[in-house]
Amino acid sequence: MTGISAWRRLDRAQPLIAGVLALVGLMTIYSAGADWGRQLAWVGLGAITYAAAAWFDYRRLLALAPGIYAGMLLALVAVHLVGHSALGARRWLSIAGFPLEPSELSKLLLVVVMAALLSRAETLSWRRLGIALLMAGPAAALIVTQPDLGTTIVFTAIFAGMLFVAGARPAQILTLAAAAAVTLPLLPVLLHGYQRARLAIFLDPNSDPLGAGYNLLQARIAVGAGGFFGQGWLHGLQGQLGFVPERATDFVFAIFAEQFGLFGSLVLIALFGALLIRVLGSAAMAPDRFGRLLAAGVFVMLLVQVMENIGMNVGLLPIAGIPLPLISYGGSATITTMAALGLVQSVVRRRAPPPAAFEGGLRPI
Repeated sequence: MTGISAWRRLDRAQPLIAGVLALVGLMTIYSAGADWGRQLAWVGLGAITYAAAAWFDYRRLLALAPGIYAGMLLALVAVHLVGHSALGARRWLSIAGFPLEPSELSKLLLVVVMAALLSRAETLSWRRLGIALLMAGPAAALIVTQPDLGTTIVFTAIFAGMLFVAGARPAQILTLAAAAAVTLPLLPVLLHGYQRARLAIFLDPNSDPLGAGYNLLQARIAVGAGGFFGQGWLHGLQGQLGFVPERATDFVFAIFAEQFGLFGSLVLIALFGALLIRVLGSAAMAPDRFGRLLAAGVFVMLLVQVMENIGMNVGLLPIAGIPLPLISYGGSATITTMAALGLVQSVVRRRAPPPAAFEGGLRPI
């Protein structure tokens, strides 16, 4: 593959949109009073990771999948044994001074492992479905007991979404739905007290406005205070005075909405929509089944995180502690998102060359 042909194969809009989102994230994190310099370093490291993943031939991951799966489980077990705790959860490992959150990285690793498993046959047999369940189950159990309900939700969505793309039959989907319904009553047993309170307060946050409902109410006030055009960057009482908790991570969208209003929020959502369309288009033009499943898994991973984070900020979904991709403060989440987009770019690079009609600048996606 020559340099010119490789350049023509690139989805050049995808990294541009991701870069704009990362810049918006830096602006919002700075306005929230977090360490934006450290986030800038993470974005820089994420850009390097993106370039490396885009250059890497994603097809080599097929042979590496067993080792990736073992490494994922090992890291999640290490969290329980030697991990660091914060805010009532044990989720972090210290690697050479870098706070690594294996549960964040495991989202992408699950996508890779599931894509490798499901791509080995054109149809999804019951046997392969059972193997997929046996593979995803231990990792999900380790994450939910950290406890990390948000990542568990993303895990479940990735699993279900990739099974759908892999061609799961209606009977298989109904069987999984029935199994989920049977095990759902066990969820309160696995959750900690504050997590159960979050789920209960979702229906009526005013029942405990200074306790379990405080986060949701303050986020709603911040979103509403933004009006149509917002209070302006570095303005807004809810964010600047610190009324919104976790304002650089879980509730970063509320800070953004207060400063840029409904108009700015719609622009942000449109940017995410454009990025997701690029990723979905990459799945459609993948040269093989593994690449298609890989890009589709990244699509589901990003879509669920965007929907859940924005939904919990405006009170449409329960608070689950999910970061907003490329916007929320955090090294593990930022680097994982950039690596995932880089792998999608790797899939795009190895598609068939565009027809002559598109060489003048128009692109299939």
